[in-house]
Amino acid sequence: MIGNFIYLQKRRIIRSSFWQKNLAINIIVGFFMFIVLLELLAVGLFLEKILTETGKGVSPEQLLDKVLIYYFLVTFMLRFFVQELPTMEISPLLHLPIKKNKMSLFLNYRSLLSFFNFLPFFLFLPFAIHYLPAHYSALTAFVWFVGIFLFEMTSNFLLIRVKRQSTVKPAVVLVVFALAVAIGLLEKFHIFSLSVISQWYFGHLLQQPAWVLLPLATMLIFFWESFRYIRKHSYLEDISKKKKRSEKLTSHLEGLENRGKIGSMILKEVRLLVRNKRSKQMIFFMLPFMLLYGLIFYPDPKNMSHNTILDFVGIFTSGGFLIAYGQYILAWESRHFDFILSANIKTDEFFRAKYYLMTIPTMLLFILTIPYVYFGTKILAINSVMLVYNLGINAPLLLFLASFNRKRMELDRGQMMNYQGVGINNFLNVIPLLVVPGLLDLLFSALFGHTISMVIIVVLGLMGILFHRQLIHMAGQFFMKNRYKIAEGYRSS
Repeated sequence: MIGNFIYLQKRRIIRSSFWQKNLAINIIVGFFMFIVLLELLAVGLFLEKILTETGKGVSPEQLLDKVLIYYFLVTFMLRFFVQELPTMEISPLLHLPIKKNKMSLFLNYRSLLSFFNFLPFFLFLPFAIHYLPAHYSALTAFVWFVGIFLFEMTSNFLLIRVKRQSTVKPAVVLVVFALAVAIGLLEKFHIFSLSVISQWYFGHLLQQPAWVLLPLATMLIFFWESFRYIRKHSYLEDISKKKKRSEKLTSHLEGLENRGKIGSMILKEVRLLVRNKRSKQMIFFMLPFMLLYGLIFYPDPKNMSHNTILDFVGIFTSGGFLIAYGQYILAWESRHFDFILSANIKTDEFFRAKYYLMTIPTMLLFILTIPYVYFGTKILAINSVMLVYNLGINAPLLLFLASFNRKRMELDRGQMMNYQGVGINNFLNVIPLLVVPGLLDLLFSALFGHTISMVIIVVLGLMGILFHRQLIHMAGQFFMKNRYKIAEGYRSS
């Protein structure tokens, strides 16, 4: 039966027009992944030398044992953003005499093909073959590597459970990021270090191979939990419940329908975003990363004197939703774009609904960035200035740039490693959105000083907010001139 599932999945992929259209991109991505694996293999081959030079008297295996736990944490976070959940269209199979146990097992087995599951073979297997047998027994080296691989499998099945839960409860994403931040703060202020646990366990593993039973047990527990969850929710009623959950999320916003056509259009757009897989992943999964982006730069005191860097981070953290949503502001509705053109909708109202949906959540999410004042009032001031710039300049600019994006977007597919609907325009749009504010600050600071520069940027943003209807009207007129070219692009892509 597993072989039949593999055959069905292979035929489904080959017959998919999506796969055919992105064949060239998939080949390029595969080539780069091959290059990355070769580089990781080079690191693995020279890992003993690297650890010896950086250890300063500490043996390579002891130094590696200390940092292995951070390797698992980093790969787990990368998995969270990059690794797709193993999926299969099960609705047509539910009425057939196929045991749900076999479907659940197949989905779990399919996750074993993840790119991350092969990393230990390139990074740590050369070290286990060349170095450890010279200082320990060959059996000890083998068990040590098996322990690392089993922890990687534990990470794999834990991720599947967490991501499936996050589709039901998006707050799980915030919990994961809160834990990551908490661990980072504990490390930063030297309250507690995970390296102690890591060194203790892997040190004992080298001395007593029986400790390999711990990662084996955790892997089996999360494998069973993932298997049980999939089997429990493999019913048509559960599939329909997923749709009801999105309706429940938007039921709190139904009062928008009483706000005229603009409110009704905002509500429909929100429903579109929360009901589709790609929009949820692109916007809601990326939001925590954008909000926490400042933690990469703010803890370093050297960055406090580089206003251009702070401007860039301020634009990114205060306008995360605006950028993620606004980049594809028309492409979200590319499936039914012809209906929009023929509907009784005024262009200004259509674009005003888009503008308000960009700006209102941006203002609410800015509240979550206020705690960055811990790193200094200067950061809060710059972030506030960049918020005004985002609302007054970047939001209308995104409405104008939307007319250049003419690639249809498939919303029922995942976002990770999916470049369908993404064109060169989306990368070019980043330049005026993120770079221009820093260049303006650089120019005005050189002429008048940093304080006056911030005032000028605020004034520019406030003027954009004050005259937003006029700017929206201009973007709407440009859209009307190009609407048929946009529609043709959506049909052909």
